[in-house]
Amino acid sequence: MKLVWLTDIHLDLLEQEERLCFYKQIADVSGDIILITGDIAEAYSVSLALKEMAAVINKPLYFVLGNHDYYRGSVDLVRKEMRALTQQEPLLHWLPAAGVQLLGNDTVLLGQDGWADGRCGDYANSPVRLNDCRLILELEQSATLGRYPLLEAMQKLADQDADNLKMSLINAIKDHRPKKIIIMMHVPPFKEACLYEGVISNDDYLPFFASKITGDVLTQIAQEHAGIQFIVLCGHTHSQAYWQPLDNLIIKVGAADYMKPEIQEIIVIEC
Repeated sequence: MKLVWLTDIHLDLLEQEERLCFYKQIADVSGDIILITGDIAEAYSVSLALKEMAAVINKPLYFVLGNHDYYRGSVDLVRKEMRALTQQEPLLHWLPAAGVQLLGNDTVLLGQDGWADGRCGDYANSPVRLNDCRLILELEQSATLGRYPLLEAMQKLADQDADNLKMSLINAIKDHRPKKIIIMMHVPPFKEACLYEGVISNDDYLPFFASKITGDVLTQIAQEHAGIQFIVLCGHTHSQAYWQPLDNLIIKVGAADYMKPEIQEIIVIEC
């Protein structure tokens, strides 16, 4: 089985002809399923973009959302829309709603969106503010109250997704006893996977580009299940990275340029 991994494709920035050209590139590699680790479009256009892609490629799309997918919308409303999309569109699968997917005999796929949690770097003194705090309703409302209400809102989102990820992993291991688990998320779970120009991002940016709580969950589960290989696919930083904190835990971050979407990797698994 061939899995085609994409990330940070920002289809809302492309004209229709450019999008169709990209879809053709994906179709030409003859993958069996498409994996997208977030930043597909924005809140007003993400469903349309996914439907368009599925209609052209005619392959199952498994995806999580990135921060940009919530821009000009709210987390609650976008997630409600994604749950409905997963129920109504047979080729579209938002993994937090679709749940654990069995790929072949010993590999499972699962995912959560994931959020930066401000626990890496120096949030207290960072001058950085991403557009998240202006363009995502829940974060905008908190940001108007100050720096630390914003941090609390960021951590609430990150912690909820990390809890959901932990439960998905526990259930996948119990129900399927896999040898390999592929995990999709948007935000890298370790600072060592957050690169800028080949080096780890500095303490001003790390609060907004890493999810420490997610890394803690992955470390715990991987340590408890040394016989399972865990491969984590993510995006967000737009910089390619590879980090292996444990023998059985690998983190891959995809590279990306705005208006130049590309295939990250063709992953082959045995069925």
